[in-house]
Amino acid sequence: MRATLIPAAMALLAGVAALPLSEASAEPLQRGGVSVTVGGGNSNIARGAGSFAGQAATTIGGTARQGGQVFTQGGHNHNLAAGRLSTAVQDTTTVGGTAIGRHARSATFGGRNNNAALGTGAFAGQSVTTLGGVAVGRGASSLVQGGHNHNLAAGRFSQADQQVLTMGGAAIGRGAQDRVFGGHNRNAALGRGSSASQQVVTIGGQ
Repeated sequence: MRATLIPAAMALLAGVAALPLSEASAEPLQRGGVSVTVGGGNSNIARGAGSFAGQAATTIGGTARQGGQVFTQGGHNHNLAAGRLSTAVQDTTTVGGTAIGRHARSATFGGRNNNAALGTGAFAGQSVTTLGGVAVGRGASSLVQGGHNHNLAAGRFSQADQQVLTMGGAAIGRGAQDRVFGGHNRNAALGRGSSASQQVVTIGGQ
């Protein structure tokens, strides 16, 4: 799912960001912008005998132009393989949005995801992607909140697979607001030999 959705999502964001700034150019704009990116705080642990834990965490800041402000927060993800011969694989990506124009704001919250393989021979695979939105013009604001997802394989030889994509929309024009809330999803395989698979997609409007 991720291999096909992310390139299309990024292309859509790039197209929106390239729209004419007719409303934003109604008054002189500041040249500079502020982009703040916070990542880190991730933990990856293989605790069980013969277990494997693999983690990839990426946090990419957004684009702030002409007085816009961008805040991107990822990180604080936890990946744990505690069961004997268990496997826990986690891949999290948080990409900031775009804010163009004085007073434009784009805030993106990802991270704080938990992936755990606790049972003997259990497998837990988690992929979480959060993409920021686009805010263009005076007073425009885009808020995207993903993350806080939980994936658990607790049963013996159980398998839990979770894929979550949260993508912001576009807020263009005086006083425009675009708010997207994703995340807080839970996926668990608790019984012996059980399997749980979850795919969640949340995309903001235009």
